[in-house]
Amino acid sequence: DDAPASAPAVSADLDVFAPQPLEPMTATAPPPAGAAPLVETVSDDEEEAAAPAPVPVNLDPFADMGETSDAPLASFQVDNRFEYIGSKMAPLEITTAQFGQHWGSCTATSPANIAASKVDTLDKFLQVCESLGAHKVEAISATNEGIAAGMVNGTNIALIHGKITPLGIGNAKVDITIKSTDATMSGCLAVAIQNMMR
Repeated sequence: DDAPASAPAVSADLDVFAPQPLEPMTATAPPPAGAAPLVETVSDDEEEAAAPAPVPVNLDPFADMGETSDAPLASFQVDNRFEYIGSKMAPLEITTAQFGQHWGSCTATSPANIAASKVDTLDKFLQVCESLGAHKVEAISATNEGIAAGMVNGTNIALIHGKITPLGIGNAKVDITIKSTDATMSGCLAVAIQNMMR
């Protein structure tokens, strides 16, 4: 008697892939032949129930966002400011005369000569300095030189002097001298400027 139990009989009309109820359904007997159909009567005094209004479907999921703009999201804006030992460079707003006074007192010097493909004008050079966090002190158009100043950690001064020699077709030779109160910071800033200009 190890024979398997026979499978229950399945009607040919049954769709086995259709969703099935979890509880078994009970069959109801059909009404007897010749029986009068059930009729429901409604009083004329009752107002007809209004059909429920269809729920509007918004096909645009962003329509309810209100006014939008093409401005980049704050989280996607890049902060290119120079950072040294966890502190970002802040602009040091000084005059050209003050720049000259600090130039002599800053003992650490880091020169850099760059064949730049991204910077071929004095304005672009000073924009790079500003994006790193420095303050544009002066642009000397007659000699194609610019100076900028910044401060890191409230104590380390960074003075940037650049001379741009255009080479044509969007290229330039940029001679930079960075003077600072910290030799390591001066060297790191020189590398950061080189990376921004290549």
